[in-house]
Amino acid sequence: MRFILEPGKPVQAVFEPWYETLTFHRSVYTGSESKTIRIWGRRRLLILERLIPIAKNFRVVLLGNGLPSFYIADLGDMAFTLGLSGWTTNDWSRAGSFDLMAPRGNVDLLTQEKVFNALKETWFGTPAELSKKLNLDTATISSSLTSYTQAGRVIYDLNLGLYRVRELTQEPLDMKQLRFSSPQEERANQLIAEDKVKISYSAENDILKIQGTIQESYVTYQTEAFIDKDQRLTDGNCQCGFYRANGLRQGPCEHILASRMMINRK
Repeated sequence: MRFILEPGKPVQAVFEPWYETLTFHRSVYTGSESKTIRIWGRRRLLILERLIPIAKNFRVVLLGNGLPSFYIADLGDMAFTLGLSGWTTNDWSRAGSFDLMAPRGNVDLLTQEKVFNALKETWFGTPAELSKKLNLDTATISSSLTSYTQAGRVIYDLNLGLYRVRELTQEPLDMKQLRFSSPQEERANQLIAEDKVKISYSAENDILKIQGTIQESYVTYQTEAFIDKDQRLTDGNCQCGFYRANGLRQGPCEHILASRMMINRK
């Protein structure tokens, strides 16, 4: 299934291989760039079939080609959110590494704890609210909350766009042991520490474009990373084998990630 997004025009969904097209006339795409996003495993959407008669509307959140998609049914007094991986056999827990696309930053443990304690006072809140309360920038807030999400202590409410305190374990996990969420992130940090990452950047339409040059062994990689106003990685490319095989479907490679992390060191 392909979603066709044209600025100022209604969203369209094309169902392959029949190429039947649905146009959602009341859902106008407000983005600045044309996009076509393809997802696989459309049969899984039948989970929502029973909600159609009682739902006021459905909202679709797309992250990109082959990346997870989310479907939020407005049921009045409650909302039902269905999250689907990019395709049926994609493994959320091991192969996804989708958390690497969330806001990343080099935030010390003391600041992270300060952000978590502030959230715990009200049990839920947005990065903007916490930023105003603590006098910290939203990038620091988002990076801190991403770490606590990884640790199983915070969840993100996609429907309302806020974070909630939710302890998944009786004994909190050691944040120091969770410093790196994947081998790619650990390798990216090593590349930066070895001064093998050079970047340049520019901004347009609330999108930050980071161009990187990464020297690894005897190979030089040229990367691009695109960051939105909420500090999320929305797109990127590299010439390495990991990216050629997976794109961003298993999270960014260490070279894209290093380019993205390097912007926080500037």
